[in-house]
Amino acid sequence: MKKKSERSKAIDITIGEFASKCGLEIKHGGGKDPLTVKSVNISRPGLLLADRDEYFVAERIQMLGNAELHYLGSLEREKKAAAIARLMERNIPCILLAGDLEPPPEIVEFAVKYGRPVLRSRRPLFEVMNNVVMYLNEILAERETVHGVLLDVYGEGVLIIGESHIGKSETALELIDRGHRLVADDMVLLRRVKDKIIGEAPDILKYFLEVRGVGIVDVRHLFGVGALIDEYEVDFIIEMEPWKEETEYERLGNHTTYRALLGVDIPYVKLPVMPGRNLAIIVEVATSNMRMNKMGYNAMTELDERTKKLNKRKRREGGIL
Repeated sequence: MKKKSERSKAIDITIGEFASKCGLEIKHGGGKDPLTVKSVNISRPGLLLADRDEYFVAERIQMLGNAELHYLGSLEREKKAAAIARLMERNIPCILLAGDLEPPPEIVEFAVKYGRPVLRSRRPLFEVMNNVVMYLNEILAERETVHGVLLDVYGEGVLIIGESHIGKSETALELIDRGHRLVADDMVLLRRVKDKIIGEAPDILKYFLEVRGVGIVDVRHLFGVGALIDEYEVDFIIEMEPWKEETEYERLGNHTTYRALLGVDIPYVKLPVMPGRNLAIIVEVATSNMRMNKMGYNAMTELDERTKKLNKRKRREGGIL
């Protein structure tokens, strides 16, 4: 039977950072810095310890609990050493213990020999697994950078894109003044976590907004910390473009268009820009309308139903029905 394998990008992090983010105690640093992780999954290597390796995935962090330590404790000295060696000689990222368990001396001994980090937590096993998997999902997430503005508008993450000088930042400024929150301006860092797209600003641009003719403004100082949020899920994409007479723009809104970000389809509209249009209010209305559509309400459907009822009443009044 073929051994199971997982393919993913590799991320290097220091043992200290990994331990700090996941609330772990380092029992042995492994002499391998940085720590290389390739999978968000965690394995319980009980079968490998029992000399059955057909389902073993070396790319995963290996978790030892009461069951594994009890099994090792039941073995004779030589068999215990052989079982631990089978685990340590694989190119595993690290060993993790939970539930306030102390690693047996043999595990530390072989960890030193093979350069494998050993960490532990006093928290229950499944709580530790959940924390570690959540952290690995964050650092291993697919990523993309887009030029645009991301805001929280009425509780929806609205990503405004479009060519330079179209008015994205100016629209964002008016939306902030109207009580909505800025996530990122100019560059938006996107990452996919499961089926959600999360956006944030690069550290160097965080809290800043560029307004042409004025310059760089610090939103935190001008509007207060309530006008900002560090990251937000992208729920809606609005693309601004100069008004083109030959283009047929959406007028009825009887269907939803989507645009893919990192493989996830996000509701999308194209917003034509021309003098005299209050773009901030239009963004608010478009966002509210999108929310209503998600809740199952469509204005065009409602108008169509009203039209049918009106026509039916006219036919009755005219004696046709």
